[in-house]
Amino acid sequence: MRCPEPARASYRDLLRDLLGRAVEVRPGPPQELSGEAPSYLAAYRYDEGEVAALAVADLDLATAAGAAIAMMPPQETRAAVAEAGALDEELLEFFHEVVNVAAKLLNSPTTAHVVLRDLLPVPGEVPDDVAEVATGPRARHDWRVRIEGYGEGTVTLLHA
Repeated sequence: MRCPEPARASYRDLLRDLLGRAVEVRPGPPQELSGEAPSYLAAYRYDEGEVAALAVADLDLATAAGAAIAMMPPQETRAAVAEAGALDEELLEFFHEVVNVAAKLLNSPTTAHVVLRDLLPVPGEVPDDVAEVATGPRARHDWRVRIEGYGEGTVTLLHA
């Protein structure tokens, strides 16, 4: 069982349409899960529960995307997140909406249905099956994403 691997252009278009802003998506550096760089891991699963794919957004991208969808003031939001070292509950909820909508890129008429099941902070507790995909994905895409007026960050897509 495999879900589609979205193209950069599809990811860009989805974010642009969702956020109502210009978005640039280009190849980026490999991103590793570590306690040194806080990030957020979106776990997408098939309806039966098996892991389909993961998306790991660094704190910069999670901040930019969450603030952009909520139309929050960019500088003030970045400053508050930088001080806290994490998204607050409200911003996390807005970022959750972004990664939830992105699940549509992992679905097609010819593959099993995929949904967002978890949005987890890293470092933090990660289920064993999610950790297995994170450390040994079948496919990987590292992208640098810039959201007009809100900044840029990195997202890594990992496929089971």
